Amino acid sequence: MLKFTAKIAVFVCTLSVFNLSLAGQVVALYDVDVLVADESTATRRQAFKQGLDEVFVRISGDSIVMDKLKRPSPSRYVKQFSYEPIVEPVADVKGDELTHQLKIQYNGRLMEKYLLENGFPVWDKHRPDVAVWLVVRDGRNEYVLKDTDKSLLKIATDKALTRRGVPERWPLYDAKDKKILSVADIRGGFNRPVLAASKRYTKGPALTGSIIWNGKQWQSSWSLLVGSENHHWSLDGVDHNRLINKAIDQVADALGAVYAIHNKTGNQQLATIQLDIQSVNSIEKYRYIENYLAYLNVVEKSKPLKVDGQNAVFEVTLRSSEEDFLDLIKNDAAFSEIKTQLPVNPVPPEPAPSKPVPSKDGTIVPGEAIPKELALGENAAKEIIEPAPVALPPVKQVPVYRYKLMK
Repeated sequence: MLKFTAKIAVFVCTLSVFNLSLAGQVVALYDVDVLVADESTATRRQAFKQGLDEVFVRISGDSIVMDKLKRPSPSRYVKQFSYEPIVEPVADVKGDELTHQLKIQYNGRLMEKYLLENGFPVWDKHRPDVAVWLVVRDGRNEYVLKDTDKSLLKIATDKALTRRGVPERWPLYDAKDKKILSVADIRGGFNRPVLAASKRYTKGPALTGSIIWNGKQWQSSWSLLVGSENHHWSLDGVDHNRLINKAIDQVADALGAVYAIHNKTGNQQLATIQLDIQSVNSIEKYRYIENYLAYLNVVEKSKPLKVDGQNAVFEVTLRSSEEDFLDLIKNDAAFSEIKTQLPVNPVPPEPAPSKPVPSKDGTIVPGEAIPKELALGENAAKEIIEPAPVALPPVKQVPVYRYKLMK
């Protein structure tokens, strides 16, 4: 015990030296930029309201959450704001010139608390990257948008994904990708080749899309592969920005339905698990995991149980189910699951066989217990009253999940 305490003390004393990024894909969920015409109080209040709605949509994973949620006072949740002039002002839909960009940072923790207290789920900021495979046909040209492209359609898609807090990975679509995934596979959203090619970029979901300009309007079809589900839909429109925003709203809503979690309420008992993380051989890695657990909304609390220079074991109490927690870290490239699940409480050993004892005729019968008649006499045996069986309370076993830290 002293040795373990000393190791923990060494870790704790050194932790403040390091400033490490969190594991997983963390997106800026609580920051919003709003174009405004001036710096007046009335304009600022309206921008605060617009930004608040955008953040609530991001962290709930529901594009229509504001139709169901009573909007609180926006100013209560603003942490800080600032103005930046726009070099080339633009006009809004009313024709008013927008000359400034209002940068707003909201208190995301308070907003998440508000959602949970009102019975709405929260989609954690550790989000899996989504591989984006988008085929464009413009006249006679047909091409797959790549990571280095500057296409207007790609820019619009990036903005829409940022608005909903969805981290994306665009492919290289080089010879290696083309060998696995054809343009026809992308247009059809075929599971096997899409998922096979996406493994190069992410362990998370994959989005495929086909956008065609027919001379009058854009026609599009989309598929989202997430877990074992495959979502398909089609959208048409003249304005490519509006079309793409609608498509990404459907993507984010589907992802939110999978990843957003509810708190346990009432008399529901909080789940407790243990995490056995291998390859934790430095202070930096220990801090990495500690911060990761501290910033997950699904985690109520965590504490280290063992640190031995190679492994770190944490006891984790969850606000939601084990499945919610495991889903959050499943697609995190920082961890590789070791597919074994062990109980903390050891399984009791099998009882040892009884020693050989003499039978009534004096012979030795291996493994046979002493008959009551021999121990107490034949007459006494008739008077024995067997005690009622005593029901022992079940021993609660805490599941252990094992991972290897890949950093």
